[in-house]
Amino acid sequence: MRAQQIIRLACDIKSVWKTNNPFEIAEKYGIKVLIRNVNIGDFKAQTLKMEGYPTIISINGLYSTLSQKVLCAHELGHALLHTEPINHFDVTTKNVHTNVEYEANLFAVALLCNEDEFNMPLAKMSNAVLKSILDCNVSYGQGEK
Repeated sequence: MRAQQIIRLACDIKSVWKTNNPFEIAEKYGIKVLIRNVNIGDFKAQTLKMEGYPTIISINGLYSTLSQKVLCAHELGHALLHTEPINHFDVTTKNVHTNVEYEANLFAVALLCNEDEFNMPLAKMSNAVLKSILDCNVSYGQGEK
């Protein structure tokens, strides 16, 4: 999917559902979101898709509230953009720079932010820039940040 299409999808979703909250949007699409408390070093979040079963987004509950929202937005990108029947998305050092990760990062930033908050168009941002925007909002521990 091209960058402008992903940005348009995120904007349309915000407009239709009148929210940018990825937890609420996932519920509207019938996507189950599970919060699991696991060792921080082992797990952030993942999306599981299997034909005949509801899509599941699993998020580590030991991350802050804001972090969980960012992680959910990224995983929602996988759930909505990547339609292969069986997927297990888990960001590793091997796949962090792949196109599916770029698409999920772009979707998350477009969903959570307004383009006018940045000094360049979202479609021109590299995966490294998008990832850094998301990563600076992901931290360990309970609370708002």
